[in-house]
Amino acid sequence: MGYKAFLAKSAVIYITVLFAAMLILYGFTYPAVQKLYKDYVQYAGLQLKTQLIRHHQGTLNMTQINLEVEKYEESLAAAYGLNQPFIVKLALQMKNLLMFHFGVTPPGVSYSGYTTSNNIAQIIAVALPRTILLFTTATVIVVIVGVILGVLAARYQGSAYDKAIPVIGVIHQSLPTWWIGFLLIAGLAYGMHWFPPGGIVSVGLTFSKEPLEYVVSLLDHMVLPLLAFFIVNFGGFAYIVRSLALATTKEDFVLTAKARGLPENRIVFGHILKTASPSIATQAMLWLAFSFGGGLTTEIVFVWPGVGLLTYEAVMAEDEATVMAVTYVLTLVLIIALFLNEIIKGALDPRIRAGQG
Repeated sequence: MGYKAFLAKSAVIYITVLFAAMLILYGFTYPAVQKLYKDYVQYAGLQLKTQLIRHHQGTLNMTQINLEVEKYEESLAAAYGLNQPFIVKLALQMKNLLMFHFGVTPPGVSYSGYTTSNNIAQIIAVALPRTILLFTTATVIVVIVGVILGVLAARYQGSAYDKAIPVIGVIHQSLPTWWIGFLLIAGLAYGMHWFPPGGIVSVGLTFSKEPLEYVVSLLDHMVLPLLAFFIVNFGGFAYIVRSLALATTKEDFVLTAKARGLPENRIVFGHILKTASPSIATQAMLWLAFSFGGGLTTEIVFVWPGVGLLTYEAVMAEDEATVMAVTYVLTLVLIIALFLNEIIKGALDPRIRAGQG
């Protein structure tokens, strides 16, 4: 099977997985979805009524305005599948959910740390890139350091250093991220005053007015959450790389290379690491994909305004519409990340590339 056929097969599989996951979510959140769209229809109708009164007060009476609003609400209800047979409702609402039509936040609920808009999709559109920025950067650092440490452990198999990697991996992954976060804040923020304790940038900074100061402040605020994520995760990833590399050292081609007297570094980096790279890339993408949804405590501790903190604030505000919307978006992000993992794995795996043509 060639690479193109591999990609086509993977695309079909993940589209099917996406559809199945959305159906399951839809089933669990069905009452919330109906309430979300009903509330949005009422909100949109009220907005239209306000506009008509403001701009057409002399040309339309209240009866005519109410008729226009009623027609508009009926058209919206039809677009969102309300008062439709279940199959039609399912198709229309799934389509709208996939197009990120999540409606608006409930009255009195606002997320000023993200945007002044009450449109849920716009709020998530601000929060999600912040989460991706933080955890993609953190994962890249963990992967680079983990690969180096893991390959070195395989290179010096049986040494004290090699035996220390599993111990470090177990200890670090057993540490609660929130606890490490509080230690870092207490020591490096409040104790040494080296870094800010939380937030994303200093108060009052905007990228449009002060781009350089904004970027510098952003990087400064990223240090502690990045460090907390790194401390908890780098040992575990190094252990995974070590295990994958050690499994590759037992392959016949590695034993042959050693018998031919090739330099150890060439064997490690030219044979072992190259062969293990598809599996390492898979682990890295899985690490990244699951970190997006698993960064709740990190974002709460460091007041990082991403989807984790947004979810917490929505739960505390009893804003089920935003919680539901975040769940849908993170599910979509997870499946896209897994599909990208398949693309990368296929590009790195010589057995798949050999089937091209």
